[in-house]
Amino acid sequence: MSLQQYLNKMKINMKYLPVKAHYFLLFAGTAPVLPFLPVYARQQGISPAGIGLIYTVLPFVGLIVKTASGALSDWLRIHRGMFLSAIVVCALGFFSIYFTPAVPQKPSHALAHVKLYCNDSSTSFKHCFSKDKCGQSDFLNSISGNYTTDCEVICDAHETEALNICDAWNVSSVCEGGELNLTASTNLHDNDQEHLCTFFPILDITVAGQELADSTCPTEITINCSMVCDDGSFMNYLDAPVTVPPSTYHELLSYYQFWLYVLTVVIAWCGLGVTVVMSDTICFQVLGDNANKYGEQRMFGSLGWGSLAVIAGALIDYSSSGLPEKDYTPAFVLSLAILFLDLLTATRLEVEGSERHTGTAGSVARLICEPRIVLFVLCCVVVGTSTGILWTFQLMLVEDVAFEWDCHFEALKLLQGLIMGVQCFLGELPFFFLSGWFIKKMGHVNAMSLVIGVFGLRYIIYYTVTNPWVFLPVELLNGFTFGIFYATMTSYASYVAPSGTEATMQGIVGAAFEGIGVAIGGFVGGSLFFTVGGPKMFLYTGIFNMIFSVVHIVLQVLLSRCRPESTLAGGSSSPVGYMPPSESMRPVAAGDADTEDM
Repeated sequence: MSLQQYLNKMKINMKYLPVKAHYFLLFAGTAPVLPFLPVYARQQGISPAGIGLIYTVLPFVGLIVKTASGALSDWLRIHRGMFLSAIVVCALGFFSIYFTPAVPQKPSHALAHVKLYCNDSSTSFKHCFSKDKCGQSDFLNSISGNYTTDCEVICDAHETEALNICDAWNVSSVCEGGELNLTASTNLHDNDQEHLCTFFPILDITVAGQELADSTCPTEITINCSMVCDDGSFMNYLDAPVTVPPSTYHELLSYYQFWLYVLTVVIAWCGLGVTVVMSDTICFQVLGDNANKYGEQRMFGSLGWGSLAVIAGALIDYSSSGLPEKDYTPAFVLSLAILFLDLLTATRLEVEGSERHTGTAGSVARLICEPRIVLFVLCCVVVGTSTGILWTFQLMLVEDVAFEWDCHFEALKLLQGLIMGVQCFLGELPFFFLSGWFIKKMGHVNAMSLVIGVFGLRYIIYYTVTNPWVFLPVELLNGFTFGIFYATMTSYASYVAPSGTEATMQGIVGAAFEGIGVAIGGFVGGSLFFTVGGPKMFLYTGIFNMIFSVVHIVLQVLLSRCRPESTLAGGSSSPVGYMPPSESMRPVAAGDADTEDM
């Protein structure tokens, strides 16, 4: 069947509408909060190290919960109850994050390192950056009128230059202890910038309780000093903020506010994970023999995600106008409202019951020992690793490239929003829609090889990007790396699962992808990002994907020759795992031979 014929034969099946509505509302309900959680955590005072810890643990929690929920639902036949309960937990979990208190900021006790510069006409504080720092002049440009600050200063008096200053100021006795302690007032408005260095003129100096009448020096003298000032913005400019988030795991773990945040995020994550597993299981139950139409249902989730992520971002910016921090209230309220609508929609879904099957655990055990199934699960882990890197570090790479391109890149949030929009509307949506036709033509084995290979190509292109706007057309590849992959993963798991173990198999592949894979991606990606940099991290990951894609093809050829047929867990002799294109999906029912319903 040609692509045009496939499209012409589509018509809406009213039986599938609740499934479409559920996918739309579920992902629309999580989009206002889920992508913003890392930046919200940072605003709540959680350090990057703490955020990394959270997002290393979460995938493993998801792995356990997804696998356990799928097996429990199959064993007790409680798919509907598990499904509805998970939506409630997901909604309340995300909304409760809003009420977690911020982690207290601790005093940094950091001293700004400056130089005391003195000549025959004036005395100044001299601060230099080692290289051009993006936005380094923003603070100075914001100053208007007289802007003074008082500073406590400690200078090293062991140097000959320091002794000369002491002599010039007639305070030699004060310097005998090896330190020159003084209090100084400086006018930040009257600064003088020379390339990477800025001079702040000192208005008056007090040493040992006495104000100096003359603080100039007969010759040009520069000494090293450390200081703390009473203006927080000025201290930030000097790279010495007054307060900082807890910097070590020991400090962070001592705050109950951190544990409350972790608890609420874990609850929300578990609720979402179980909901996704049960959603896919129920979707395939509703589709029956038309499993190839899964992508046409799941694409509505991408539509909901892409739409609400953009809307939520705009509402956050609007409600935060004039505020020192972002106000995420609209996002959390919107999430709760939409997930409540999803709960109402989910009650309309027809969840087919079935008799309890004995030997479920044994059937699944025999199935996952099949070499082709093992390879399939391994592929899910590899794609999950690449996806974990993408979800965690892509926007960080975009920021680095954007600021390297233009130090004051003003359209950064617009670009990031457009990237998410292209991923959903131009990537996932059309490929989810065409995934059934695509997998029928290629077969699962070729589809999986293509997905991994395209991931490699995508990441290698990331390495070459210097203009941040180039990211937009590259995101079209998300249709392959997520749309085709996800449809391949879930449809294949549904096909090979013995009767009564559908949720168990969905839990296993989901745990391999979003549990083990995403966790590995976060850990490995974090190590590479902060050692070799973002571009090289994506380059190395891309090369690995290219190599694995070739290895995957070779292994499939060998398996086809060594094990041309396998026995399903249920006992029937049939090709398992990666079947020829003509058998890669369940056949269309006889009544649907002429017209396919969406």
